[in-house]
Amino acid sequence: MAEQHLRGGIRFAAGVFLISAGMQAMAHYQFYVAGIGVDDRRRAVMEAMQNYVLVPRLGTTMWTLHCMFSLSFAIFLILAGTAYWWMAKDMPAQKLRPLATASAGLCLTACLLVALAYPVVQTVLILLLAGLGFVWAAWRGRGAATGRG
Repeated sequence: MAEQHLRGGIRFAAGVFLISAGMQAMAHYQFYVAGIGVDDRRRAVMEAMQNYVLVPRLGTTMWTLHCMFSLSFAIFLILAGTAYWWMAKDMPAQKLRPLATASAGLCLTACLLVALAYPVVQTVLILLLAGLGFVWAAWRGRGAATGRG
């Protein structure tokens, strides 16, 4: 039973990452590609960012950088979700628990830092939910590495 909780908690965290990746990709398309719901104030900010050139040789603007971070966030969520899903499926239980413990610490610490420094609700919730999934996996999967439970 402990191994089921261990793998289930990691799959939950992986699911949080994958569902969030889909949401981020859709938001990226809506706000940066299609321009849906762009009012005058937002258009003015977009134009100002498009006119602020960071790397003239490449034509990189502040807007390009902003869009790149949005798309990169979705890609990294896909990578993390996929990697954790495969690890939960195939990795030996003895190695999963330390992974879950380390991942819980990283996600929850990052959640706190993001909440304090850059309080964007979406990112805070992604890190919090994934961190709680990892906590569940590490705590409830205590006996999986030894074959107990």
